[in-house]
Amino acid sequence: MEKEIILKVKEKKEFSQLPDGLVEKALVAGKGDVKQARAILRKYFGVFLTNRVLKPKSLDEGILKSHISTRNRDYLEIYKRIFDSEKIKTIVDLGCGVNGFSYKFIVDVFGGGVNYIGVESVGQLVNLMNNYFRDRGFQRAYVFHKDLFDLDFVIDILKKLKGEEEKPRIVFLFNVIDALEFFERNFSKKLISEVSEECEKIVLSFPVQSLSGKTKFKSKRYWILSFLEERFKILDDFELSGERFIVFTGKKEV
Repeated sequence: MEKEIILKVKEKKEFSQLPDGLVEKALVAGKGDVKQARAILRKYFGVFLTNRVLKPKSLDEGILKSHISTRNRDYLEIYKRIFDSEKIKTIVDLGCGVNGFSYKFIVDVFGGGVNYIGVESVGQLVNLMNNYFRDRGFQRAYVFHKDLFDLDFVIDILKKLKGEEEKPRIVFLFNVIDALEFFERNFSKKLISEVSEECEKIVLSFPVQSLSGKTKFKSKRYWILSFLEERFKILDDFELSGERFIVFTGKKEV
């Protein structure tokens, strides 16, 4: 696709720091129409692009309460349930959104010493989180500006974190599968399959009710549930704050 049309989409400030590859996928889905591509990007990334998130009064955990997709999350409770007293050394958070601002709660659970590596496509959020880590002195935390369709990059990160000082490694996939499937059908399965070969545990989540909390979703996402049940050992499956979390081993069953 011509570079000019990609740049046209990115003339809008909110889309200016999205990777070109992701913008191109939106253009393909929108049949080359700039307005349609922007509408698609706004649907899946617009929740991250509000002034309350991008222009916060201060860089702290309060951003989590300003963000529509995370304000209901009880991160401390989620992390206690996911880790279940297990000493995790590395977290790789794919499509992390604003989760990086919850690193303090990870420190609260473990008392420090945990590596946090995020991958996020919204460049403005990447800058905010890395500034937050720097200001708080969180030297073990960093977010990369990439989209998850750059699968080679994602796998390379995990391969570089295979030393005993970085293991065990847990991968987060919080509320990302719907967007991935819109842009490329069955990519979630491909991503999980390849990532599972390079980590010890994966946590996938998806919403079970609307962001307002008033409406339960009818979609049960059986396609991903059956895939996980067939190929992996499910360690935990629970709902919390309108979100379903599935914890499973990162190794395929023989």
